[in-house]
Amino acid sequence: MSIIRKRYLAVVIGTMFATSAVADNAETERLRSELNDLRGKYDEQALRLMKLEARLDRLAFYSKPSYQQTGGIVKTVYKGDKNIQLAQDNTTSQQAKPPAKRAAEEEVIREAPASRSTQAVYQEQHALFDRKFTFEPGFTYTSFDRNQLLLNGFLALDSIFLGTISVDEVEAQILTLDLAGRYGLTDRIQLDFNIPFVYRNTNYQSVGAGGASTSLIEEDITLDTELGDVSAGFYYQLVKEQTNWPDVVWNVRVKAPTGSDPYGISIIDVDGSGNLMIPEELPSGNGLWALSTGLSFVRTVDPAILFASVNYTHNLEDDFGDISSADGKQPGSIDLGSTFSYGLGIAFALNERTSMSFGYNQSFTGKSRQKLDSTGDWQSIIGSDANSAQLNIGATYALSDMSSWITNIGIGLNTDAPDVTFSMKFPYTF
Repeated sequence: MSIIRKRYLAVVIGTMFATSAVADNAETERLRSELNDLRGKYDEQALRLMKLEARLDRLAFYSKPSYQQTGGIVKTVYKGDKNIQLAQDNTTSQQAKPPAKRAAEEEVIREAPASRSTQAVYQEQHALFDRKFTFEPGFTYTSFDRNQLLLNGFLALDSIFLGTISVDEVEAQILTLDLAGRYGLTDRIQLDFNIPFVYRNTNYQSVGAGGASTSLIEEDITLDTELGDVSAGFYYQLVKEQTNWPDVVWNVRVKAPTGSDPYGISIIDVDGSGNLMIPEELPSGNGLWALSTGLSFVRTVDPAILFASVNYTHNLEDDFGDISSADGKQPGSIDLGSTFSYGLGIAFALNERTSMSFGYNQSFTGKSRQKLDSTGDWQSIIGSDANSAQLNIGATYALSDMSSWITNIGIGLNTDAPDVTFSMKFPYTF
């Protein structure tokens, strides 16, 4: 074989090996690219699978609870085997991935609806904007007990009293049946109404009848169940609860004088000696239109719920055909004093269905005024102003996902407050 032919054969064989090497490199790059694509698709499928599992767990939240309750906000952490395996397989590549993708592959955290006990606290102290209608029947029992010493005479020689002494005791029980309803018009607006039916019984006792210190006289007056003053309210959520802000709701209420008014009721002398004077009948309302407005605040602080409120009530003056308790009619006008009140408290969600609350309420009422048509001048009514303070202890229990049981006991802390107030409500959401 000539030298030329040998060189030609060597060139051909070298070209074949070079072509084969180039083909192998191209195949390697193609396989590496396909492998990278498959890895990316695997990661995407794993993320989709993780999200679908989270959605499935969210739908089965109440049937399979795996949550940690934190004062009304329930956070569920999902740590499935696939999530952990994904983190283990990609440990070395986490730093190279974008922050958004790396965060998406970490454990999924979601917020679930508040517990039923927490919802009951919000509904009782605040408002619940859930776009549902809630019917809330309930009753309230209020008890008053007042003692007073009446002296009709004068002191002789600064030590001897000459005249009539009367020791009076008044015990009053008021039972009110409330038929209330709430409706969440939007996620920020709620409307409500309240229709009360009032039953009252008052016992009057007096010692010293007829001038004898051992003589006792008493009389009972009962008001059979009657319609009281109907009211309606509007609630608007100004601020939704955030990290550094409480939930703030503004409310406006109007009360109509649908109950019987207390004006022009005659006074009866029980024994004819003036020792015990009682009204002829008891009213079921105050006889005036009233407007009120205020703000309520709720803040969740694990594991407690803090709440507070401020309110102002203004009664509109009105004219009546008779405002005197004496015989004969005396037309005139009545202007009841305005009331400013505030309250604050704390509630604890003990579990999914039960919560307890402790609160303090205080209200200040200005003096009322009356104006006789015969004189045309306003006169303040002595003793009509009041300062009432009350301590409240409440408990709520969710009977089901639709209904709750709310109880509250109020203890009067001064003479102007009721001695005891006990209420029970049974809200049912449709």
